[in-house]
Amino acid sequence: MKKWTIIALLALVVVILALRGIPFLINVYLNQNADSIVSNMITRTSGFENHHVSFGNIKLDYNYAGTYLDIEDIKIKPTQDLRSDQASFDLLLSHAKITGFKWKNFLFNNTIAIDSANLENLQIKSVTPPIDSLNLESRTEKRERKDYDMIAANQIILHNFNLENKDLYSDSIRLNIENLSVNVENFQFTKEDLADPNALFGVKNIHGQITEVALHFDEFRQTVAIKGLSFDTEDQGLAIEDFSVINKFEKFPYTQSFKLRKPWLQLKEGKMDITGMNFEAFLKRGIIEIDSLKISQIHLEVFNNKKIPEDMERRPAMVHEIFQTINVPMAIRNTILKNGYLRIEEQPEKSTPRTAHLFFSNLNAEISELSNLENGQESNELSLKADALLMGKGKINLDLNYALDDSLGNFHLRGTLGPMALKEVNTMIEPEAKISLKAGMINRLDFNIYANDYDGYGEVIVRYDDLEIELLNEDYQKDKNILRKIGSFLASKVIIKSQNPKKNGELRKGPVYAKRVKHKSMFYYWWQLVLSGLKSTVTGEELEELKAKEVQKS
Repeated sequence: MKKWTIIALLALVVVILALRGIPFLINVYLNQNADSIVSNMITRTSGFENHHVSFGNIKLDYNYAGTYLDIEDIKIKPTQDLRSDQASFDLLLSHAKITGFKWKNFLFNNTIAIDSANLENLQIKSVTPPIDSLNLESRTEKRERKDYDMIAANQIILHNFNLENKDLYSDSIRLNIENLSVNVENFQFTKEDLADPNALFGVKNIHGQITEVALHFDEFRQTVAIKGLSFDTEDQGLAIEDFSVINKFEKFPYTQSFKLRKPWLQLKEGKMDITGMNFEAFLKRGIIEIDSLKISQIHLEVFNNKKIPEDMERRPAMVHEIFQTINVPMAIRNTILKNGYLRIEEQPEKSTPRTAHLFFSNLNAEISELSNLENGQESNELSLKADALLMGKGKINLDLNYALDDSLGNFHLRGTLGPMALKEVNTMIEPEAKISLKAGMINRLDFNIYANDYDGYGEVIVRYDDLEIELLNEDYQKDKNILRKIGSFLASKVIIKSQNPKKNGELRKGPVYAKRVKHKSMFYYWWQLVLSGLKSTVTGEELEELKAKEVQKS
C-alpha cells in the first residue's frame, strides 16, 4: 500500500513539475526567439510585406491562461525589396502591453485573440498611391494570402496615435491625424471585413477623441481641417468643435490656374453635433444612419471669376440627381443649420475696379430626412425651410420641396423677402450692370414657383416704392454727362415703374418663366426663375412674352 502511495506522490510531483516546467521552458524559448516570433506575426500579413520589424526591450510571459507581452520601441521600416508601386510604412510604437494572447487560436485557427492591448505613442508615416489606384484584392503576380482569419481583443486602449500619409507620386501630404486616443471593447476584425470595401471592423463599444485631422484634396490645393473631434457609441454621439475647408490659394490665383471657370470657396469656423448615430451600421456595413445633424456658426465664402471661360459641357447635378449618384447608403433624419453666414462674390466679365458681392447673415435652415435607403415609402421628398438676413437687413424666408424619386426633378420653391432699402444691393448691381439704385424701398417680395429640370413658371409679387436708378460711366462713377442723366431719368420714369402697387392701388404681379441653363448650377437656376418674375413686374411683360424670349435664346 505504501508503495502505491509513494508512486502516486512521485507521479503527482512529476505532473506538478511538468505543469510548472512546461511554461518555464516555453518562456525560455519564447524570450530567446521573441524578436523573430513577433516580427513574423506582423510581416506575414500582405500589408507589411517587404518591411522589417525591430524591437527595443521585449518580454514574453507564458501561462495556461495566455501569454503576456511587454514590448518597447517597436519599429517597422520598409526594406530594399519594397516595390516601386507598393505602400510603405515607417512606424514607431513606444510601448505595447498585451495580455491573454492565445497560442491555440494563433497556431490552429489562423487567429489572433487577446484579452487586452494597451498601446502608447504610436507614430506612423506612410507613403501610398491614390486610394482609387490601389488594388487590394489581387496583383498580376499571384501571392499566397497570409492575412489572419480574425483579430479579436476584449479591450484595446490606444493613446496618442499620430499619422502622416503622403502621396506616392507627388510626395505631398494627403492626410494628417494628430493625437488620437481611443478605448475599444470587444474588437473584431475578420477576413470578411477585409474583403468587404464597405466594412471596417466590429465593436461593442468605442469612444475616443482626436485633436486634429487635415485632409488635402483638389491636387493638394485645398484642405479639410477638423479640430476637437470626439465620438462615443454608448451615447451614439459625434461632435466636432471646429471644421473648415481652407483654400491654400487666394481667389484670383486659384481661379486663374484653370482654363475653364471653377469657383473658389472657403469654409470656416463650423461646429458639428451628431446625435443618434448608428455606429454598428457604419462600421460593419458602411451605412451612415443619423437621427440629427446640427451645424452651427458656419462661415462660407464663394467666389466666381467670370473672366474665365465657362465650361459649356459641364452639367451640374440637380438635387434629385445628386441623391441618385451617391454611392454611400445614408439616412439623415433631421439636418439643422444655425447662425450661418454666406458671402457670394463675383468678378464680372467686363473689367471693373471692384468685384460684385452680396451676403446672407443669421442663416438658419432645417432639412427633412435625407435618405437613399429602401424604406418602403411611396415617395421620397426633400423639404427645406430656411431664413436669413440679406445684406444683414432684409429678412428672407424660403421653403423648398424636391421630389427625389422623380426623373424630371420637379420642385416647388416659395418664399418672401421683408422690408429693405434697394441701395443695400448696389454692391452686386453696380459692378455687374453699371446701374446704381439711388433710391427705393422693397416693402415685401413674394415668390411662388413650380419647376423641373427643363423649365419653371410661377409668380412674383414685389411691393416697392420710389424706385430711382442712375447709370454709371466706365469708371463706375456718377456720370455728369447730360445724355446719361437724361437716360437715367427716362429709365426711372418710363421703363421702370416707380412703385408697385400704383397710387390707384393696382398691384402688378410678375409672371415667372425661364428655361434652365444646363451648364449652370441649380442655385443659378433658382435665381434665374425669381429674376424673371422681378423683371416682368417692372417691365410689364406677360407670360407669353417671357416664353417667346426664352425660345429666341435657344
